[in-house]
Amino acid sequence: MPHPALTDLHTAVERVRTGTYIPLGGPHAYDSDRAAASRNAAVLALFTPAADRARVPGADLFLVQRSPALRHHPGQIALPGGRIEPTDVGPEAAAVRETEEETGIPAGQVAVLGALPQVLVPVSGFVVTPVLGWADRATPATTVTDGEVLHTLRLPVADLLDPAARATVVLAGHGSCGFRIATGWVWGFTGNLLDHLFTELGWTLPWDRAREHAMSWDEARGAQLLD
Repeated sequence: MPHPALTDLHTAVERVRTGTYIPLGGPHAYDSDRAAASRNAAVLALFTPAADRARVPGADLFLVQRSPALRHHPGQIALPGGRIEPTDVGPEAAAVRETEEETGIPAGQVAVLGALPQVLVPVSGFVVTPVLGWADRATPATTVTDGEVLHTLRLPVADLLDPAARATVVLAGHGSCGFRIATGWVWGFTGNLLDHLFTELGWTLPWDRAREHAMSWDEARGAQLLD
């Protein structure tokens, strides 16, 4: 019998195909004119069976925490991914390649399920294609050599969905959906994208969007990771 989370992911991809998947809106809403002036990138939401399948949806998600020494987006927690290169055969291939480079998870362990509607990241000038993936087993490398990733995070989706770990992260007057984890907050574009994806998958639990976490610029840049 297929894993229930995998079934939900296949359903989401089918909804994209039939036009019934609701695209991400707000500041990330796709606009063809703005997209034409943006660089193309792809990210991979890679899921794998959780050790405790009794905790709905019984799946883990891979994220990466970027090095606090980076010039751009230091310390941030994000889905693995990056720019689509001319040698990539589409965004799915780019997402898998970047994931292998950033996490060490071999491309052969990843089953690409399909792509979600494109979204914009205005602050960095990218139009991003989110890709859904599944791995029956996934083995991240203990170290990677690209210098961008501090470490790979394998997180139970049930922990991310816990209402007690949810808040609106506010930075410089702008709010985004937040998920608190042991090494910081998932916020910004990644927080908004995951919040929307989990809702479209039917996984989201009600949480208090009025609860706020005021984020400083030092926290946003991962200064606490340098201690």
